[in-house]
Order: sequence, then structure tokens, then C-alpha cells
Amino acid sequence: MRSKATAVWLPRVLFESLLITVSILVALGLDEWRDNRQDAENIDKALSNFLSEIQQNKAGIEDAAPFNKGLRHVLSRRQEVSAIDSVTQFVNMIESYNPVVLRSTAWETALATGSLAKMDYHLVSALSLTYSLQSRYQELNRTGMAELISPQNLSAEKLKLAVYNSIRYLDEVTQMETELGIVYSEAVTVVQSAMKSANGASSVVPEVLAQDRKTE
Repeated sequence: MRSKATAVWLPRVLFESLLITVSILVALGLDEWRDNRQDAENIDKALSNFLSEIQQNKAGIEDAAPFNKGLRHVLSRRQEVSAIDSVTQFVNMIESYNPVVLRSTAWETALATGSLAKMDYHLVSALSLTYSLQSRYQELNRTGMAELISPQNLSAEKLKLAVYNSIRYLDEVTQMETELGIVYSEAVTVVQSAMKSANGASSVVPEVLAQDRKTE
């Protein structure tokens, strides 16, 4: 009797255990799929934000660079012929320089949300280089201009030195703007490539599902 009873309930128990195991695995797989999908969506949004922000920053640099180079050239020529003969004249010239306000919201958001940690290493490296150089440019603008127009550096006795320092400052600014323009262009290319790869990967899922349904 016992052997017959065992023969009846054992297959049922094994079958039910198998169903439970499969259900758990499916549930875990769905959770992982949802997490991966959410990560992919977050990365897509981050890439879109990066592309827009970098393009805006690049446009700002390209708009400002010609004027800044021209200002540097004018100061240099006037220094050569000693045509800057008053502090007021010098201040009026140097204050015409208008530093570019560059945004870094996309970088800060990607860091805060963890999206950056889930991106490709080479993409993150390119973005890191871009925003690092951008940060240096902004710091140069902040500290350099403050020093140039500091009252202790603006006197008739120090006028020639102030003009010399302003030319050196604008040399560094314009060189960095040129470098930023190149880095921005490269970053745009890298981000666009990453967006194409992400879109290509996401389109594979529907195709695989469609093939599975056909085989069924």
C-alpha cells in the first residue's frame, strides 16, 4: 500500500516543486529584465542630455572665441606701441571680456543617478576628459579675471605689468578655448556613437521575441 501511495504522490510533489522552482526563476528573470530595461532607459536619457549640453557648450565657446582672440590681439598691439596710458582705459578694455558660462548639469545628474557607472569605459573616459577641461576653463575665468581687476593690481605704477599679465591670461584662455572646441567635437562623436549602439541593442529584443513566437 505504501509503495502505491508513494507512487501516486511523489511525482505530484516533484512536479509541484519543479513548478515552484521555475516560477521563482522566471520571477527573478523578469526582475532582472526590468532592472536592465530601466538602466537602459536611464542611460538613453543621460546620453541625450550629454549630447544637448555638450553641443550648447561648444556653441558658446565658438561664439566667444573670435572676440577673445581679437581682444588679446588689440591688447598686444597697444602694448607694443605703449598706447595704453591709463588704468581706466585698461579696465574698460579688459572688462569687455565676457567669459562663457558652461553647463555641467548632465555630468552631475549622471553621477547622482548612477547612470555614469553603467556606461562604457571609453565613453566615460571621454566625458570625464571633456568636463575636466571645462572645469579648468571655468576656474581660470573665475580666478584669472578676479586677479586682473583686483584694486591692488590697478595702479599707474603697475599698469604695464597689468597689461602684460592680461595678455598672458588671454593667451591661456584662447588656447584653452581652442582645445575645448576640439574636445567638444570629439565628445559629440563619441556620444552619438554610443546612442546608435544603444538603439541598436534595444532593437534586438523585439526581433528575438518575434523569432521565438514564430518558432512556437
